[in-house]
Amino acid sequence: MIKKLLILLFLFVTATKLFAQEEKQTYNNRFAIALNGSTLGGGIEVAKNISSHFNLRLRANTFGIKDFVQDIEVDDANLNVTADSRFLEFDLSLEYLPFESSSFKLVGGAAYFNDGKTTALAKYDGSFTYGEITIGPDEIGDLELTLDYNGFAPYFGLGFGRAVPKKRIGVAFEAGSYYLPEPQVGINATGMLSPTADQAESLQEDIRDYRWYPFLNLRLSVKI
Repeated sequence: MIKKLLILLFLFVTATKLFAQEEKQTYNNRFAIALNGSTLGGGIEVAKNISSHFNLRLRANTFGIKDFVQDIEVDDANLNVTADSRFLEFDLSLEYLPFESSSFKLVGGAAYFNDGKTTALAKYDGSFTYGEITIGPDEIGDLELTLDYNGFAPYFGLGFGRAVPKKRIGVAFEAGSYYLPEPQVGINATGMLSPTADQAESLQEDIRDYRWYPFLNLRLSVKI
């Protein structure tokens, strides 16, 4: 993770210098720091104003849900599903503002998902009765499903609001999508559900194209 973050930092500094060399000396380059609230959770960002049309951004986001419980009724028995989900993401992006008098922007970049994992554990609460045969939760077993999205993901979005605001404080909104790495599926099962574990490869093939992750972001920035 540290190595990937250092690479993003290096690219951020290098790109800033390259764009700055093309600017007139009279242009006043500025930085901004920002807080983000988005579909990737909460994040912090540093941005560099490199021209009247371009801003460069380096951002980190984190998101987590712990012990989210959902009860599902199956054949008169309750199935308890406990889900955990987390994301740790770093991205480097370039913001293009085609009109100097407008804050409308197009954004392109790439992200690295270091820890993008969702786990769902399903357990039966109760027993099944077939004639004189009763099957309890221990005999039925448990089922654990994991999805891992780790690696690089390109990003494209659009919105309103400059990464480095003209005034001291700025607000921005952005909508876009990440194209996540192909998910890695894992299934662990016990008891009568044990054969389900053999379906991991088939499930991974079925969801391999479900990789678009919508991104909505509200951002508060301070120019420094």
